[in-house]
Amino acid sequence: MHRNKDVTLGEDGYTNRSDNAQQNIFSLTGFTLNILKSISPSPTRAIEQFQDDRRKALRMFAA
Repeated sequence: MHRNKDVTLGEDGYTNRSDNAQQNIFSLTGFTLNILKSISPSPTRAIEQFQDDRRKALRMFAA
């Protein structure tokens, strides 16, 4: 899981250090990975499916 969060989402580069920011970012990245894994076993492939057509991603959430 850490590899996916770090490599795919760049988690180690985040500079959020105040209050609950670290916990919030951790939760959001975990939620994001769960969504990506529901689309494809590879989070990178899931991102590639939507990067050129963001409307496709919005339609998925609207359904």
